[in-house]
Amino acid sequence: MDDEREALIHGAYLAAMDDGAEGWTPWLRRASEWIGGAAGYLALVDRAKGVLTWSAIHHIDPAAPARYAADGMHLLDPQVPVVARLQHSRLYRDTDVLDRDDPQVAVYLRWMEAYSRTRHFVTSAAVIGEGRWVGGLSVHNAVTRGEIDDEQWRRLASLAGTLEQTLAFGVLHAEKLREQWWRARLDASGEPAALLDEQGVLLRATPDFEAALRRDDGLRVRDGRLLAPDVASQQRLAALLERATAMQSATANATRIARADEAPGYVLCAWPLVAERRALVPDRAAVLVTLLDPLAAPTPRVALWRAAFALTAREADLAAELFSGRTLEEASGALGITINTIRVHLRQIFAKTHTSRQAELVRLLSRFG
Repeated sequence: MDDEREALIHGAYLAAMDDGAEGWTPWLRRASEWIGGAAGYLALVDRAKGVLTWSAIHHIDPAAPARYAADGMHLLDPQVPVVARLQHSRLYRDTDVLDRDDPQVAVYLRWMEAYSRTRHFVTSAAVIGEGRWVGGLSVHNAVTRGEIDDEQWRRLASLAGTLEQTLAFGVLHAEKLREQWWRARLDASGEPAALLDEQGVLLRATPDFEAALRRDDGLRVRDGRLLAPDVASQQRLAALLERATAMQSATANATRIARADEAPGYVLCAWPLVAERRALVPDRAAVLVTLLDPLAAPTPRVALWRAAFALTAREADLAAELFSGRTLEEASGALGITINTIRVHLRQIFAKTHTSRQAELVRLLSRFG
């Protein structure tokens, strides 16, 4: 018993690194069997957003979970209101929390007996992240075994602390990964960007993307969704997002969005985020969109240039001036250094980038995005 418990504790930390059901599923099967249940359910709920972040199910009959979903039993699950009210982590049996006189509970229990062949359960619910999330492991006994016994209680209780710690670790680890992905993606793009879900709802956006929306001279947001200013642009936008969120063969593409006052239109690019990698993406987004404004100057990628070519700070400043279209004389005035010093820096930049003309240098720098 002790060896198996230690293996489950170690396995929980490994599973938490995967941030999702895939890593937890083998652990859930092993934990359910060790506790003595015929089925197990492990889930993480984001109570702040009111969504199920992920869930894993183990059952000795593989057909039972599919029927559970098809028959809508999750809508009758009596543990949902229990978990919604929890203020602190708790270990409980079904006999502690279920009102068996409630008709909805009675329907749920009859279904569980008839199709899942389970009845009684024991649950370890962990409230984490100052109450934002709650994760829980429920182990269900086969009908023939009867109520949860003391040994099953003790076994689950011995894992409760580890479960709370690992779920909290998984949440923190996942949040950091997603924020790192977001920052890295923006660094790589340099353009205004936003994340959309599978229904096209705007989840988050960079400050410059939000600024473009506030200008209301092209794109805007209504009921949480991007909206174009005219029928033709809206049709193109809808088609773009439909292709980017397609269940099969989603594709990246771009379209033009008309702009007020006959100004050059925006170009909206949509980049599908493959389902297998969405665990790394903030808010489980499905699409990354970037906004190109023909009127805006390109964003200098100074940090990348310095890293790639070992430019000094002053050389990078000059490269940024040239990249923005300024002449040597204009750069001299902007940087407050003489034209002769500017030419010395330019020669150093040419040598480090293996270029010989300003146009060639700008073309090279532009390839960094």
